[in-house]
Amino acid sequence: MAEQFSLSTQQRDTINTLLAIITDKVSTSVRDADLPHGLLSGLAGQLLFLYKAYEYDASLVDEALFTEKLDALQEGLDQQSFEMSNGLAGQAWLLEYLNQADPENYDPELLEEIDELFRESLDHQPWQGEIEMVLGLSGFAPYASRRAKQSDQTALYGVIVNGLESTATRFDNGHITWSQPQESVYRFNKDEPTEPEYNLGLAHGVPGIIAALLPAVQIPALKERVTTLLLGACDWLLEQQSTDCTSHSCFGSSAGGEHHSRLGWCYGDLTIAMTLARVGQQLDRPSYVERALEIGLHAAGRDEQSGHITDAGLCHGFYGMAVIYQILNQLMPHPRFVQAMQYWVDYSLRQYTERGVESLYSYNGLDKAYNEDFGFLMGYAGIGLALTSLFDDDTGWVDCLLMA
Repeated sequence: MAEQFSLSTQQRDTINTLLAIITDKVSTSVRDADLPHGLLSGLAGQLLFLYKAYEYDASLVDEALFTEKLDALQEGLDQQSFEMSNGLAGQAWLLEYLNQADPENYDPELLEEIDELFRESLDHQPWQGEIEMVLGLSGFAPYASRRAKQSDQTALYGVIVNGLESTATRFDNGHITWSQPQESVYRFNKDEPTEPEYNLGLAHGVPGIIAALLPAVQIPALKERVTTLLLGACDWLLEQQSTDCTSHSCFGSSAGGEHHSRLGWCYGDLTIAMTLARVGQQLDRPSYVERALEIGLHAAGRDEQSGHITDAGLCHGFYGMAVIYQILNQLMPHPRFVQAMQYWVDYSLRQYTERGVESLYSYNGLDKAYNEDFGFLMGYAGIGLALTSLFDDDTGWVDCLLMA
């Protein structure tokens, strides 16, 4: 009999309590704080949580407040920068997510002007800006792929693919990768900007570019070009794996570096495994799925010490771990992933029992302190989304983080 994830009655009660606390805190933030409108750390991400909390238990959410702030988000679209993190790409993703959540009332024209705006503003050859997902070109892919569920996004995705093709490094053996741009804020080695630097994180590196390209294989006009990029990039990525994963992670934070990456969404083996599995399944490459399973199972043996996990959030915290193993088990069902998900849920709820709400605080590595964070990526909103997903197994929102 297959191993099943389960919650005890006491754990369910604890999660109910936590969701009530988190919903109250996020509602207060949305009502009283002068928030930036972004998805990853601002209003859009907090509204995403409140929407899912309303689905979970409508009595927790002030519907009038939600509607008021969603209207404010839409009215402020013309004042936003464009990127995923704090800008239009993330906010527009949320609007399309909510639009699709009500199929009977879906408005196909709601975001057509934004489609056109992105097509025009991103059409630079070669692409000159950031290429990763938080501030760069890959961060427009979640919006494009979400829109493509309901409308033809050949033109917008074509611009994204053109930009990523124009910045790719191609090797004689067919491998393909991407170096961080010389002026990138995410370069580890800023002293030598002309040296190639190949980031291995989903948030800022090659795995994220692979995940950003993947939905475009569903677009007939782009399929052949995108398939070439994906296969070349996955083959290159697998070459970066350590020959000895026994004591450390299988992948470092950048190619050629030490293999000491943390467990998390942003960096590390878990989302590399997830990305390889998704490509392998989509392109019918069983070898990618097999390698992904090996990498994921190795990571499943790591705990909070070896995984360098110091706080709770989605990005690299213990609630994020629970969601990532949940997704891995959806992709590649395996008892070890269920056990790992169970471990991190048990660990997370035990932290709350022992430390209360402070167990949910975000750790700031600069000042070595824990602080309240209300946002989606690092704080309450993302933790709340992780908790709701434990009950309904609905992780449909994770495409905005390039995990679907």
